[in-house]
Amino acid sequence: MPDTQTRWLNAEQVADRYGCGRVTVYRMVKRGQIPAPVQFSGRMSRWDIEALNAADANRTTQ
Repeated sequence: MPDTQTRWLNAEQVADRYGCGRVTVYRMVKRGQIPAPVQFSGRMSRWDIEALNAADANRTTQ
């Protein structure tokens, strides 16, 4: 069974992953560099690690 605790990242964790700030994470989404987060509620959004991995792989092969 997959570990659901590590499947989703918040904005701070995504910023740590890319070595940038939270605002830059949302700029990356706007530019299409990473996928948009999934909205779970009005104030809670998370990024799927698999989608981020796929975006990273796609970016490195181009």
